[in-house]
Amino acid sequence: MLTLDEIFPPFALRISGGPLELRVLRDDDLPELVELVRGGVQDPDLPMPFLRDWHQEPFAPGSPDGFPTTSLRWWWTQRATFAPDEWRLALVVRRDGELVGMQDLHAQDFAQTRQVMTGSWLGRGHHGTGTGTLMRQLVVGFAFDELGAGQCESGYIVGNHASAAVSRKAGYVDNGRRRIVQHTQQGKVGVVEQRVVVTPATFVRPEVPVSVEGAEVLRRFFAIDREPAES
Repeated sequence: MLTLDEIFPPFALRISGGPLELRVLRDDDLPELVELVRGGVQDPDLPMPFLRDWHQEPFAPGSPDGFPTTSLRWWWTQRATFAPDEWRLALVVRRDGELVGMQDLHAQDFAQTRQVMTGSWLGRGHHGTGTGTLMRQLVVGFAFDELGAGQCESGYIVGNHASAAVSRKAGYVDNGRRRIVQHTQQGKVGVVEQRVVVTPATFVRPEVPVSVEGAEVLRRFFAIDREPAES
């Protein structure tokens, strides 16, 4: 009988470095993930970091609206829409076995563009521990070394100095600003986003040993022919 990892290759991916391990979200992770979100993910002294304030929705388990149902739809949709032309890896981040946050890796037409985009969040109790920087370094290194990406893009709301620091420590450089819309419980809000980009030439690698499992089967699943990332 086939294992679940063999049936769905993203589940076989494991990126480890120091105390952290990143793996694609599984249903067994969901109860722990929901409790982490309920404990808070946003620093009240910093701008709201997301396009939609999903983390502030009313807690309404078992109902069609509110958290966690709306977030479950999003996480399950990512899994259901995997395709070579567009894919999104929703990676659960564990520190010493404890679920502490999520790190996303997203690409469109990767075979042609060799570009990926990253996004992440941590439970409030894990802010300021260096976890945010290390998990970003792990996923960016994976994109360069295992997928053959040429650059990784990200962004943060101007004024979010914590996100700015994580990007800077991983080697990202400024890549222009743009006006975007956030969807909040109070309605639409216009804010300024700072775009950032990192390449193999600017990337700051983690100081801990890194190991990756499941990359080869994932490349086949995404129809990726790995090429050396340009510096």
